[in-house]
Amino acid sequence: MLIRNLMLISSVCSLLAALLHVYIIVKGPWAYRFFGAGETLATMAERGSWLPGLLTAGITVVFLVFAAYFAAGAGLFPSLPYMRVALIGIAAVYTLRGALLLPVWLAGTRISAFDLWSSLVSLGIGLLHCAAVVLWLRACETTRSA
Repeated sequence: MLIRNLMLISSVCSLLAALLHVYIIVKGPWAYRFFGAGETLATMAERGSWLPGLLTAGITVVFLVFAAYFAAGAGLFPSLPYMRVALIGIAAVYTLRGALLLPVWLAGTRISAFDLWSSLVSLGIGLLHCAAVVLWLRACETTRSA
């Protein structure tokens, strides 16, 4: 039950990240700025360029795939291709994204409030995903040896 709940919560985190990116597309330039996408993308959006929306939609799709894999790990969908590798990779992406804050900080680089909180959120989500994957892998091994 714990494994299923951790997998579901992890899936929901990725789904929320996807929805946040849809919100950014809909709200436009101020949302690109507020959520740290950078002045270049915000300015392009102001000028009517389709590129910021396309890039953000691509990121949205990635988060939806992440959500689907963890939902499958929870048993909501049939197993997806390369389940083991994908779950480990997704957990690694979130965790490394969050952990990158430490070397940047140690190098003495100034960290914005956005970079700080987004890194901490990513790290928290990554650790949640790691816990889910470790338990899921153990359950898979137990099932195989039984």
